[in-house]
Amino acid sequence: MGSSSLSEDYRLCLERELRRGRAGVCGDPSLRAVLWQILVEDFDLHGALQDDALALLTDGLWGRADLAPALRGLARAFELLELAAVHLYLLPWRKEFTTIKTFSGGYVHVLKGVLSDDLLLKSFQKMGYVRRDSHRLMLCWGPSGGLCSVHG
Repeated sequence: MGSSSLSEDYRLCLERELRRGRAGVCGDPSLRAVLWQILVEDFDLHGALQDDALALLTDGLWGRADLAPALRGLARAFELLELAAVHLYLLPWRKEFTTIKTFSGGYVHVLKGVLSDDLLLKSFQKMGYVRRDSHRLMLCWGPSGGLCSVHG
């Protein structure tokens, strides 16, 4: 599994999970090990992730007295963000992925319980979502494939 084919390996893993009836994050242990190694050792990646990754980590850990539950909460939040991205990648036509209800259980208890509204909105904007109103984020792609804005 070379780094040049990492994207392809990840896509194949997601497709295998989808064929098994699970549209979720990739659970392949060997791929996870490779990704972990890259996260630890790739300094160029550190620079690319620095702004968002450090902001998300800092936000999720700020003021938490007990580090272990805070890290578990962050891990769950990152997995839920990854799952949202995976759903858009594998199943972009599915209508249920066009709206994220910001009052729903996963959003409130997993994401908002760990991360600030500003960072959540920034993360979802990178996936193509815009704030529709105080209760919803909507997927919005313009005719040229770029982001468009949605007004209330």
